Amino acid sequence: MRLRPETSASSDFGELSRVVESLSRRFEPRAGQREIVAYQGGLLGVSAVPGSGKTAAIVALATRLIAERRAEGGQVLIVTYQNAAVDNVRARIGQRLQEMDMLPVGYDVRTLHSLAYSIVQANPGLVGAAAEFTVLDERASESLLDKAVRTWNDDNKGVWGRLGPGEYVDQQWEQEWRDIARKVARTVITTAKNRRLRAEDLLARIGGREDDNQFLRIGAEIYRLYQQQVETIGGLDFDDLVWMAVELLQQYPDLCSRYRRRWPFVLEDEAQDSVPLQEELIALLAGPGGNWIRVGDPNQAIMSTFTAADPRYLRDFLDRKDVAVAEMTISGRCAPKIMDLANFLVEWAAVEHPLTEVRQRAFRPQQMQPTDHGDPQQNPADADSIIWFREYNNRHDEFDSIARRAKGFAERNPNLTVAVLVPTNRIGYDMAERLRQAGADFDEVLQSPRSARRVGEALCTVLDFLADPLGRNQLEQSYRALVGFWPRPSGPGNEEAVAMLLRSCYRPEALLYPEAGQRMEAALPPVDHIEPQDLEAIGLLCEYLRRWLRAVALPVDQLLMTVAQDLLVEEVDMARAQQLAIYVRIRADQNTDWQLPELVRELSEAVQGRAGALAEAEDALGPQPGRIFLTTMHKAKGMEWDLVYVMGVDGDWFPHDLDARFLGEYEFLGGDPCEDAKAELLDLLGEIGSSRLSATDRSHAEVIAERLRLLYVAVTRARRYLVLSWSRQIPRATRMQPAPMAEVFRQLQLYCEQQGRN
Repeated sequence: MRLRPETSASSDFGELSRVVESLSRRFEPRAGQREIVAYQGGLLGVSAVPGSGKTAAIVALATRLIAERRAEGGQVLIVTYQNAAVDNVRARIGQRLQEMDMLPVGYDVRTLHSLAYSIVQANPGLVGAAAEFTVLDERASESLLDKAVRTWNDDNKGVWGRLGPGEYVDQQWEQEWRDIARKVARTVITTAKNRRLRAEDLLARIGGREDDNQFLRIGAEIYRLYQQQVETIGGLDFDDLVWMAVELLQQYPDLCSRYRRRWPFVLEDEAQDSVPLQEELIALLAGPGGNWIRVGDPNQAIMSTFTAADPRYLRDFLDRKDVAVAEMTISGRCAPKIMDLANFLVEWAAVEHPLTEVRQRAFRPQQMQPTDHGDPQQNPADADSIIWFREYNNRHDEFDSIARRAKGFAERNPNLTVAVLVPTNRIGYDMAERLRQAGADFDEVLQSPRSARRVGEALCTVLDFLADPLGRNQLEQSYRALVGFWPRPSGPGNEEAVAMLLRSCYRPEALLYPEAGQRMEAALPPVDHIEPQDLEAIGLLCEYLRRWLRAVALPVDQLLMTVAQDLLVEEVDMARAQQLAIYVRIRADQNTDWQLPELVRELSEAVQGRAGALAEAEDALGPQPGRIFLTTMHKAKGMEWDLVYVMGVDGDWFPHDLDARFLGEYEFLGGDPCEDAKAELLDLLGEIGSSRLSATDRSHAEVIAERLRLLYVAVTRARRYLVLSWSRQIPRATRMQPAPMAEVFRQLQLYCEQQGRN
């Protein structure tokens, strides 16, 4: 541990209080954990390897600070990434305190967004927000973004038409461009908002030349249209929420001081995934000379290429001279040979990789170490551990082999856990189908395919209406959500015409509940003519909405199933609705003070994949002995299994150099528009500095580095057995095409052969 200049070793490692001794009897910290539990104050950075017990250390430290009353009437604040982690940490601290005969008070566990929401909600007028501002969930935000993209495309057909691969604009290119433009805009919006850069200011920085920063300009113009819509409905998206919280604390020092007294100790978990606004907000809460502990693993930062997260924020914090640093390198998860393979991956990337940018940025030099003799979590023995490397002729053979082998392992070893980790959700859907065909018992945690999400989105939209039936555009949104599930053969009428009528209905209560003697049409805008089928559709919509409003007093899971039973006819759709009902009931039981609006927001996050794809809904959706667990490498983070299959380790997903093929790249557009726009924006803001590489090549180097970290995460999920595989032929478009072996696969296999460990 590197101590702060003013911190003495005796203060960190001296005799702890009776309370701490009581705590130690329940938790015996290892080296690395001991430094955290002994923390007295100031800035502390913790770099923790996989399986090193960082959550246990955070819980032990928070419990000790509470038990010693170090918060002086305030609370210990723990900020973590996901709602599931919030519930886990909160429950573990509460249990520890109860074991010590103490009340479960003195701490507050929040996600970044719930923290920002609490600050803005308490002081909306100070930042110009409406007293009843609306927080846009991902579903609502994406809907507004789609509208902004459509508006921009309608006004700029000459611009995007010239970008297409052919001489003429056809429907296929229009659809493909709409998807590209949406991704570019989302990248620009998130990156700009995390720098507190408004659309008008960004456009002013870009300047007037049309050919410069082409995709950045397009993204910025859509950003302006999107933000106009957000502000029109009095809403805030997640980035706006944190932005406002930061500005509140900066502009009102007295308010900031009050929050510092409320939370005199701030513990930040998963700090490797920190975004700029998060770092600003927590730094303001901690304040100069404050107490701020940042815990994370820079080598497991796997979100920077598709979010505003960047591992450099934690790395820079760890390198500061005023920050004490604790290294948590002891892990009891993996067998030593698997641990050695992960360590070799870190060393090879840092020393041997041909790209300077990858050598410098892929990994922090940090080696996993096995636990000592007598540690309660002993590493599995090497004698009981095997690493396999497998090569297949094509992806279909890879699917079939893994499905057969995983099924056989689960059946022969009912007390052991097994997982199949895939690079993408698309590959995961195909793998799930092979497992079903093989008759395997398995659980899947993948991003919901569009068909499944449509069910969830429709149910969320109806529940959102029931939570706020008089809200702006609620009638239109409910109608659009139900179009795909229309309950009558007569159909939903002309969608755009009906939507316009509902959007222009300024007294929805008069439409839903006409006064005696009044016709329903009186609540609609005066137009020359309404088609009978459109009027019939509006009448049926109101009939169902009234029925569901009468059921709003039911428990939330029963309310959801009431809606589902009226709308859904397919058995598979009802099964999805049942899973959503279980999930939202669990969340309601865990948060008894939540009302329908909070539950709808939580459910929407789950539908969009922000809550671990409903992994909390059933205990079965965690690693279960005797069952196969199918998920992506990204979603596997934080979990472990006895046997792990890591498939698709080819050069297509794990590129090695700048000449490789990169997913998302369009040759006729000169590269990846999203990465180009992001790199140009960061360059415009001076965050990149001088570089020998172009913006596209810089972004590609980041992709290479992050994919290596992703493989590190996948490898370190395995306790005893690890299988890495790739296929010579993989599907692209409509046919199978050659894929190269990933160079990292070759290097790992060579290392194991030299060590005699496979």
